[in-house]
Amino acid sequence: MKLLDHRIALKPEDMSHNYGHGKVATLCMGAWAVMLLLAGFQILFQGTGELIILIKGQTPVTPGISAFFAAAFSPLSKGILLRYEEKENGQLYPGGSRPAKYLSLREEIFFSGCVLLGIGCTFLTGKGWAATDSLAAVFLSFFVLKASARVLYGTADELIEASLDEESNLNIRKLISETEGVISCRGLKTRRIGKNIAINVSINVKDSLNIGEAAGISSRVEERLKAAYGEETYTLIKAEPDQSRNCPFRKTSRSPEKSIGKNLISKN
Repeated sequence: MKLLDHRIALKPEDMSHNYGHGKVATLCMGAWAVMLLLAGFQILFQGTGELIILIKGQTPVTPGISAFFAAAFSPLSKGILLRYEEKENGQLYPGGSRPAKYLSLREEIFFSGCVLLGIGCTFLTGKGWAATDSLAAVFLSFFVLKASARVLYGTADELIEASLDEESNLNIRKLISETEGVISCRGLKTRRIGKNIAINVSINVKDSLNIGEAAGISSRVEERLKAAYGEETYTLIKAEPDQSRNCPFRKTSRSPEKSIGKNLISKN
């Protein structure tokens, strides 16, 4: 699933996919979360069943040496993948920020460590050690179910075009407001497209500026946003004159009838 994510989701935009293939990453994460949820329930039921067998005095089937080596190799492979992910995310998300819905690879390494500990203890002598694998499985299943539920929630949130978290929106507003020439900003709309984000905002500039000067300020805002959130960030910046400094004709005037009547009275 991760290979499919990296192979398709990171493809650049084309004529038929103007916003790239980022949604593929979301669908891959959703499918992976469903499989993780099913695996969590299976681990829970299997571990509980083996504990019941032990309580009845019977001896359950213990994992072999091949399962031990597989569990030992898993943290190593995921550690290598973790280094790759951190290097890649350092380019995609400057400052180390990552989507909250993605399951941390550190948690996956923790899961593999629990499995390795449970399987390893079964090779120790004594009937009590035979239950360690089942206990570790039940303990691990709760973490797997929690992680899958978190990923599913984040995936659904992205598919319904939910905005970024409030902290990210505040940082974006601050970055825009601190840009030279921007008086204020309003109407900020954000969403995530796979590993990238889209930002739509209106900025207020001086009403004495011409079109070229206003466009230059919009370009500076776009450059700062892409420098902070990556070159693949989709931005739509609309420059508008500052409402509080517009021409005086916006003030409420008297009706024409009253003005004409007052002028006639003054002439008489």
